[in-house]
Amino acid sequence: MKTIEAPKLSTPGKIDLARLALAGDLPGLSKAIDLIPGDPSKVNTTKYFATRFLEWFLDRSGPVPFSVFMAQGNSKLPFYAFSSLPGFDCPGAGACLYGDNEYTPDNFGKGWCYSFKGWRYPAAFFRQLQNSLLLRDQAGRALIASQFHEIPAGRTLRLYVDGDFASLEILRFWMDLCHARPDIKIAGRDGVAGYGYSKSWKLFIELDRAGYKWPANYLLNVSSGSRYGTRKSARYCNWIARGVNLSRSRWPANLLKRGAIKTRTSQCLKNTGPPCWKS
Repeated sequence: MKTIEAPKLSTPGKIDLARLALAGDLPGLSKAIDLIPGDPSKVNTTKYFATRFLEWFLDRSGPVPFSVFMAQGNSKLPFYAFSSLPGFDCPGAGACLYGDNEYTPDNFGKGWCYSFKGWRYPAAFFRQLQNSLLLRDQAGRALIASQFHEIPAGRTLRLYVDGDFASLEILRFWMDLCHARPDIKIAGRDGVAGYGYSKSWKLFIELDRAGYKWPANYLLNVSSGSRYGTRKSARYCNWIARGVNLSRSRWPANLLKRGAIKTRTSQCLKNTGPPCWKS
């Protein structure tokens, strides 16, 4: 007799679960996790990781169930990685998150964001959810800072493999940490040290206009797919970026040098097609 397996937690189901957690809806979250099929004691299953997450979420006073930073790479090229929830922590996301649809909750996740594919690994999803929650309050950021300072000297950190700077407060938090650890090399998704990707351009502009001094170990690589990167929003981009180059999603992103926001200088990582578009 053929055994019919219970359905797994789908990506839309994970999106709903994340919304409940970020809203602090404990009854709703508990019910959603209770409905996940499987044995909570069976290691490395969605039910197992979900149960561990819920136990921590109840009061968030104990140790975090997942490491904040992932130690990756190998002995010759070791690096650390930090991620939070894609979409939920991406205020500048455009087509990458919504596709060609309107930017509404109903169209959330209908774009081509590759990060959602990583959710097939349940531990990755719940680590991102945990980190998104930690970033949203002072106690959580203190815990992240503590683990950040435990990273060995001279290592590379891929800052936001998934997710992005969700607010001005969070952007300042990370930049202050970069100031505190000038030995840490910041890398983007491709692991090349020297810059990090972001679509939260408006936040960088706001912080720069406040007179913030950027850390020497962080460079911004403008990431394609942003809601600010279309011709339709060209005038708005020009207003907030004061002439900073922006690129279309189909072409290489721009590597903004330190001070580019003020000096209006930038350069492309490579030139394999039409010149980068200026707003």
